[in-house]
Amino acid sequence: MSTYSTQSGFEGPVAWDTPGTSSGLARAVVARLAKFLGWVALWWAALYVTVVLLPVAAVVPMVLVLAVLVFNAALSLGRLFRFWRVLRILRVYPWRQQRGAVRITKGKDAVFVLPDPDKPETTVSLKAAAGLLRSLTRQSIEDYDEELWYAGDPRFACVVAKNGLRGLGYLAQPTAYNHRTSPRRKGLSPEARRRARAIGARVAD
Repeated sequence: MSTYSTQSGFEGPVAWDTPGTSSGLARAVVARLAKFLGWVALWWAALYVTVVLLPVAAVVPMVLVLAVLVFNAALSLGRLFRFWRVLRILRVYPWRQQRGAVRITKGKDAVFVLPDPDKPETTVSLKAAAGLLRSLTRQSIEDYDEELWYAGDPRFACVVAKNGLRGLGYLAQPTAYNHRTSPRRKGLSPEARRRARAIGARVAD
């Protein structure tokens, strides 16, 4: 796999064209789908226990349990739909490699410190989205830190993975959810840069 780590900007083939990317995304989607279906199965099991097996006096606390299961299922479904953003990033940006990029804060949050694409001498910090690293072991976090693969623009959003394109995850800044501050709107995305170069070439001709 070529990382194009010595090149600046967003040069190189897009991540989606790299062998192993599509299978890595498929594994991540299947894992997230399995979690969603697991929460749904637990909800049905809890509902059966509540209606069929438990006495009436136990219904009230079980309603709380059912509500928690619905909440977790909804969160899991939302994270599943987030993969369309992951796919778009992989189809636009190339893979990069960065070692020693993970920091653990005093609050035990994981922060990814990556170079600014336009100013490599400066860095941008991305906090792990809720649920990405919460269930991972310390060894898993060290795997990200030892050899982190990422695609995207750290100023907005990135897809991160461990070596071998395992453990794909999505990290985003608040600016990624505002159309007025999106990289495409600000002319910073690879597509916008290509359009600007094409217009400049036509003007020069």
